[in-house]
Amino acid sequence: MITNPDLHRLANTLGVRLVRHNGGPKGFYAHYARTISTRRGLSIAAYRSTLAHELGHAYYKDEPTDNEHYNRKQERRADEFAAQLLLDEDSVKAAMIWHNEHISPAAYELEVTEHLLKTWLAQHRTLKNAWAA
Repeated sequence: MITNPDLHRLANTLGVRLVRHNGGPKGFYAHYARTISTRRGLSIAAYRSTLAHELGHAYYKDEPTDNEHYNRKQERRADEFAAQLLLDEDSVKAAMIWHNEHISPAAYELEVTEHLLKTWLAQHRTLKNAWAA
């Protein structure tokens, strides 16, 4: 499983500065400043998921636009990037089987948000059937 220091090293590799903020959104990426800011006080799952999501924006050099459709595509792509970064088939399979396919405890065990686990599962729909075999 990728660790928080691994995420911090990836940010460094991408040339992105990490900072913290109080209140407001869980996180944001400012492309012009090559900076990711995460909100203080997040749970470990929320911090990891948020940082990985924002690293996706940095990787793809995303910037907000006036086009809501394009913004949604950027958000989905960042979610998918984060899910692939933080989760792997063996870990997800073990957690989902152990927790009888209940998302909340599996996500807690994997230290990601439920949203990120659902994103990963949506990307790997065919695996669920293979697990049962």
